[in-house]
Amino acid sequence: MMNDRITLQKPGAGAGKLRPAAAWEDIATVWADVKFPSGIEVVRAGAEASIVKCSIRIRARAGIDNSCRVLYKGTAYDVESALPEDRDRRFMFLVCKGVS
Repeated sequence: MMNDRITLQKPGAGAGKLRPAAAWEDIATVWADVKFPSGIEVVRAGAEASIVKCSIRIRARAGIDNSCRVLYKGTAYDVESALPEDRDRRFMFLVCKGVS
């Protein structure tokens, strides 16, 4: 069930991981299903506590790749990969990592 609102962004002129937020351009604001692993899953995965990972399911869109990012509840997440859903090609998964 998609009940979270996210904003997809692409790099603007001069944008990058260390550039100001103004250097990013909005692509679209869409409905999504955002899932975060529990704290136990993060510990089992051997991840550091300061790294926040999430999986985001959205309707499939062209032009979304690992150069993009997602804004969700005031926090920016880098898209690490954009994968089509196996069962239903109308949807895709974004594997994201928290930007600090």
